[in-house]
Amino acid sequence: MDETAEVVGGAHKKTSRQLEENGGGTLVGVAEAKLQSNGLDEDAPVGGAECSSIEGSQLDAVLRWADRRGKYERLLVWAWVAPVCLLAPCAYLNILLMVYIPSRSCSLPPPPSSFSHDQWRNFTTPRDDSGELSSCSLYDFPAAMNDSWSRSDLRHDPQQELRQRYLAAAEAWAAQHPQTLPENFTTECVFGYDFDATYFQETAATEFGWACGGAHAIQTVLHASVLGNLLGCVTYGPLADKVGRRKVFVVLAVKVALLGSLYVFVRQMWVVLVVRCLVSTGLPVLYQIVIISALEQVADERRGLVTSLSSIFFSVGQCLLAPVAWVTGHWVTLGLVTSLPALLALVYLRVIEESPRWLVCQGRLREASCVLRRMAHMNGFHVSTQHVLTRLRKVCGSEKKQVTMTEASHGPLHMMRLLVRYPRMAARTALVTICWTVNMILYYNTTMKYPYVFVNPFLGWFSISVMEVPANIMVLFLLKKVGRRPLHAGVMAISTASLLSTACVLALGYEERQTTVAVLVLVAKFSASMTFLVIYLQAAELHPTPVRTCATGGASLVAIACNVFSPTIVAMARPWHSYLLLGSLGLLGVLSASLLPETAGRPLPQTLDDAENFARRRRSSSSSSVRSSPRREEGPTVFPSSPPPSVEVSKPISSSHLPGTVKETII
Repeated sequence: MDETAEVVGGAHKKTSRQLEENGGGTLVGVAEAKLQSNGLDEDAPVGGAECSSIEGSQLDAVLRWADRRGKYERLLVWAWVAPVCLLAPCAYLNILLMVYIPSRSCSLPPPPSSFSHDQWRNFTTPRDDSGELSSCSLYDFPAAMNDSWSRSDLRHDPQQELRQRYLAAAEAWAAQHPQTLPENFTTECVFGYDFDATYFQETAATEFGWACGGAHAIQTVLHASVLGNLLGCVTYGPLADKVGRRKVFVVLAVKVALLGSLYVFVRQMWVVLVVRCLVSTGLPVLYQIVIISALEQVADERRGLVTSLSSIFFSVGQCLLAPVAWVTGHWVTLGLVTSLPALLALVYLRVIEESPRWLVCQGRLREASCVLRRMAHMNGFHVSTQHVLTRLRKVCGSEKKQVTMTEASHGPLHMMRLLVRYPRMAARTALVTICWTVNMILYYNTTMKYPYVFVNPFLGWFSISVMEVPANIMVLFLLKKVGRRPLHAGVMAISTASLLSTACVLALGYEERQTTVAVLVLVAKFSASMTFLVIYLQAAELHPTPVRTCATGGASLVAIACNVFSPTIVAMARPWHSYLLLGSLGLLGVLSASLLPETAGRPLPQTLDDAENFARRRRSSSSSSVRSSPRREEGPTVFPSSPPPSVEVSKPISSSHLPGTVKETII
């Protein structure tokens, strides 16, 4: 610590003498001297193992150097992350309410004069195993009366003539068998359905008749959506790493707006499936791009806060989908209202900058310098692009070095080659993928246990969604106390224990609708909402900038592919089997989460070597922190508008003393 103080003190003394010789002593000179004394001087050496190990920290320092007052960071969070995360779930999840099947009954011909409406309904409709009137079948009176034409004609031409024939056969049966019903002769709802319009005027299911035997069409549409998600993870994740986060974000948003609006007007089934697949292509990546880009530009100690806020806003947006659907009342209007706002993404072309960290990784230092210059201007000081470029070159090396570092680092195939070359990063990627998959399966299975708890579907959806808000807020506070790894593993253990306890309760003979079961499943859903947020943060913090989007997209891809089996798990013949399977997966998730390294308080890895040597860098920085005590700079530093005079410094000090890298309470 004394050695460090001596170095810093000597640097400041030399700086003061040289400023006096040049007639300086201005705030600009003092600020420049501080930056130089912290290892960012013009004559600092570039390259080598030492420089590579702290390159990510130095780049963080340059980002804070430009956004010293945090104005751009606040703009990024409140004008980009918050609105996008509010609107994204509406466009992402609207399909679940658009294909909702209201309560229904089979349409019937007008009752004969000898029957009241209720008598006619009871006479023509069989009862199911629970004793309720069936909503999917009718008594087939023409077949019972040996009318050979009935089955084919009623299915293909249920017009007025057939209605009259059905009435005649029913009256004949009533006359001949007044005390019995044709239990062995039933048919589907050949005259269509009468849907309850209490909540929805019309959904896609009611318009196309997707009910009972036709309900498989809904599953086909949902599978098309899942296929679109898979294709998007394969395509747009690597593309965001290659051409930039902002461009891919705008393309995806415009696609959602245009194709989402087109979807509600198509009527041919094959066109419906194709358009639905295209709409869903890249929807998960759209959310991931916003989070990753924000995490690359905010201060280290606020990464957890930003991730928590994004998840809270997503949950609030998910809640808002219920009243929006209730107010619109029609699936076409719902589709337009939730899709067209995505066009607002065009505004971000002039408001939000491309990630400077990504630009540096691509070797586009001049563009990164322009972005940093505009950030500095937003914070109230002026600095030339050339001066910022000089800084970046001293910290990050030349453009050629950066391009070599990231060459061909895009796409799933190269990602696989990188995993072979970097085994430690490969192991962490595998653990992240397992955790992501387990989280998604537990989250969606526990969600699907609650869709029809309430008679009002909107109130039911709101209740399912609103529980995620306190879960996300709790993560926000717990990240400060326990870190990423203990929180993830601990909360996953709670979810696992709840699911296994549910399996035991059901195995003892209790019904699934018991209050105890409902509470246990609710605890599991609450916990899954918490861990889902943590794994997003860990995935971003463990992977380096060149492959960050590709790696998280790959983990999401595997999770989405495995999540295809969730409906099968929910529909197991014995419910306790499904909970036992989910609990077993939870145990795998607990083990994987406990093996991930702690990422709290560490700079984002900038290069592949940084990610490979993540644990070593932690030990190195810990040992250096024992020798030096970081402290926060007080008051704003004025940035120079031109390159400063050369100042001699004995040697660059530890990266923990770089501007803006002081760690206080780590989130």
